[in-house]
Amino acid sequence: MLNRSRIVAASGRRLITVVESTALAQNMTVHVVKVGDRYYLIGGGSAGVTHIADVPSDVVEPYIETQRKALGEQRDAVLRLLQRFRQ
Repeated sequence: MLNRSRIVAASGRRLITVVESTALAQNMTVHVVKVGDRYYLIGGGSAGVTHIADVPSDVVEPYIETQRKALGEQRDAVLRLLQRFRQ
């Protein structure tokens, strides 16, 4: 599984980013990949890599923003917990 916090944090600075990946079966995965400002659904397996579809940014970008918000909330909760231990 990919580290979502790394992906969400890096997605604004990289030309090519894997936004999300899911295994469908052994040696078969699908990926949402951002290239520039466009998104693609890509399939990968033992036979190679295949472009499945273009994905509209209005589908992907709200998901990325939701992940950023959730990660920020998790980070804030951990920081609050650490502050309690320091006191």
